[in-house]
Amino acid sequence: MQRSIATEDLTSVEWRDTNWIERVGGFQNQQMVLDYFSKSPFWDRHSNNQILSMQTQFNDLRQPYEAMVEALRKMTGIEFAVIHEQPPVWVIQKRYRRGPAPDDVNPIATYYITGANVYQSPTIYSVIANRLVK
Repeated sequence: MQRSIATEDLTSVEWRDTNWIERVGGFQNQQMVLDYFSKSPFWDRHSNNQILSMQTQFNDLRQPYEAMVEALRKMTGIEFAVIHEQPPVWVIQKRYRRGPAPDDVNPIATYYITGANVYQSPTIYSVIANRLVK
């Protein structure tokens, strides 16, 4: 049975964990952004990012961000990536990876972090549909 890659509409959800931010001292790199995002309800526990994290959590194999990106490119399936950073705003994309090339991905959903708040970005379709209703 193939798992659906559809994403639940959580555009009305706002999530934050200010204790985590205070404990680590804010976002210093993209890996910390993804670590924070992984605590949110938007995270897919079946993603390739999660698989890599589980493989290295109990040993000293925790990879630098660049090595994780390389490892993700060798996999197929759902992954998360920071696609834009201009602190205090970070944009994360949930996507389906088909192959190793950088453009072998299909976007599924987009999320953004502003300050400590995490949101799911609405789709263009939902924005236009909402404007047409008004």
